[in-house]
Parts: sequence; C-alpha cells; structure tokens
Amino acid sequence: MDWIRLKLREALGDKKPISKKLLVFLGLLVFGVVFLINALAAPKVQQIEIANSNANANVGSDPAISVERAKIFIHIVGEVKVPGIYELEAGSRLMDAVFAAGGLAESADQSSVNLARELTDGEQVIVFKSGSLNSPTSIANQAGSQISLNRSTQSDLEELPGVGPALAGRMVDWRSANGGFKKKEDLLNISGIGDKLYAAIKDQVVL
Repeated sequence: MDWIRLKLREALGDKKPISKKLLVFLGLLVFGVVFLINALAAPKVQQIEIANSNANANVGSDPAISVERAKIFIHIVGEVKVPGIYELEAGSRLMDAVFAAGGLAESADQSSVNLARELTDGEQVIVFKSGSLNSPTSIANQAGSQISLNRSTQSDLEELPGVGPALAGRMVDWRSANGGFKKKEDLLNISGIGDKLYAAIKDQVVL
C-alpha cells in the first residue's frame, strides 16, 4: 500500500497525503485486473487438458484403431471326444484343434495326425480309429509296395526313393492344405519334386 502511495505521489507531483479510500480503490482495482487475467487464462489450460483426455479415450475405443487377431474355422471329426466346428486364432496348430475338441479319444490312431501342423481356414481334420480300414497305417500295409498319398503318414512317405523327412513333411502339409491329392501329378506342385523325382516315385504311389 505504501508503494502505491509513493508511486501516485511521484506521478501526480503532489506531496499531499493521498486519501486512504483512493488507495483502497486502486488496490482493489489492481487485484481485480490480476484476478480477471488469471480467470481468462485458466479455461484455456483446462480446455486443452480435456481435449487431450478425449483424444486418448478415442484412441482406445475407436474400432478402426483397435487390433483384432484374425480367426479361422476348423472342422475336426473322427476319434476326438467332442467332434465339431471350432473357431481358433490364425496360426493355430492341430494340437490346438484337438485340445478344443476335448482331446483324442482312446481309440484314435495317433499316427494319422501331425499335431504340430499349422491349420488353414475351412480345413477338415479327420482323426482315424486305430486299426480301422481307413487309417493310414492299415492302408499303407494293404497297398503293399505302393504308398497312399492321401492316407500314409509322414514316416510312410519317407520310404519313397529320394524322399526325406523335410520333403515328406511338405507332402503332408500340401495334402492338408489342398484337401488331399486328386491325381498323382499334384506331386509336381510340391517344392522339391521335379520331373526326375516324380518319374521315380509315381509308380510306387496310389491316391
């Protein structure tokens, strides 16, 4: 208050005492101006904070931004506890489908399935009964020297000349992904089987 009094005297060039009422009025005026400036500035900060908060909320709730993993549908039948159609995450293995179906039945021929194989959307998986006429092991035995392309296990396919574990695995994967072999010439669609190898094994296989 003394500071205001001194400044007014210097500005007015008046050495007479300044009215206390005037000083109070000027003090209130200065206080009011400062308060008004702060009041006008505060909503801007709050508005920015609210805008940022709404932006963060929209990022989490916007369906276009949220990431959803792809799904596939698998039909598993045969010797599993609960056969049916199951929805799995893309990239799932056959063991995931078997687990979803309650596991293998005690009568299942485990050699008829490759549990580590990756599944494709819309695929049907058949788990055969052990010792049945349709099981890969039985068909391989019935065919004698010929091996069934659609029923044999990977180890059976490895008995073909020039076919090792890696190539036999690709044959099983191609069979599963394409619904089986429709003709012997389908072997040429598999990486690693050319005309020479096909000519060497075509008479030793059946569909």
